[in-house]
Amino acid sequence: MVATRSAPGDPLQSVSIALSVLDCFGLSSELGPSGVARQVGIAKSTASRMLSVLASRGILERHGPGRYRLGLRMFEFGQLALSRLNLFEASVPVLAALRDRVRDLVQLGVPMGAEVLFLDRFEAQNLDPRFHGQQWRRVPAHSSSSGRAIAAFNPAVARSMFEAGLIRRTRYTVVDPRRLGEILAEIRGRGYAATHEELEEGISSVAAPILIGDGDDRRAVAAVSVAGPSARLRPGGISIIAARTREAADRISSQLRTAPAPLSTLEPHL
Repeated sequence: MVATRSAPGDPLQSVSIALSVLDCFGLSSELGPSGVARQVGIAKSTASRMLSVLASRGILERHGPGRYRLGLRMFEFGQLALSRLNLFEASVPVLAALRDRVRDLVQLGVPMGAEVLFLDRFEAQNLDPRFHGQQWRRVPAHSSSSGRAIAAFNPAVARSMFEAGLIRRTRYTVVDPRRLGEILAEIRGRGYAATHEELEEGISSVAAPILIGDGDDRRAVAAVSVAGPSARLRPGGISIIAARTREAADRISSQLRTAPAPLSTLEPHL
């Protein structure tokens, strides 16, 4: 339902509805008026008008009779937002260099509640076909190395992760809260996280946190991760990749400490 304190007919109410309509497309790639009306809690006629207006401005685009999806204008806005983030600017050359060293998929992830959103990815030539799906853009924090690396150094993220529940993704996913708490403590001790087929069987990953602040005030705001086939990222043989991932994350962290107002635009999502 749309939450608003605006009076009926107030333009602010229309803005609130429009934003709620856009939120629907974060979970579904394509929707019509009926689906939007049901999710937002508005009349189908209102949903139809709102979708039409958003499409007229390029925010959405029509995709078949009565169907809509996100338009290229949203992509443009997203690219502008990313290009203005200190995090994004500091990470690009470092992640590209890491990809060239490890020759596997390298990603930059940030916390979004109990999930991790990958802002950027650098693909190796031998990229596993399973990584091409859009489902890899946003993953549960508890079963991903990036999520654990961030949660180990950010209590707010850890709390969101536990409160959301630990859903089993594969037979290897850790779903026992006590054991996961122990794993987070281990990550704080060694400085990186590693998962073995906990998100999808056959895929493993290593991640290190990007930290801001100093001493006891250090807090993770993102993570650098390397992901690939488990045959190349075995639990007992990842020390070199883990060390290189930590080096990359530390380099980005160092740059952010000298940047003005680091990551202020990411704070609402933590």
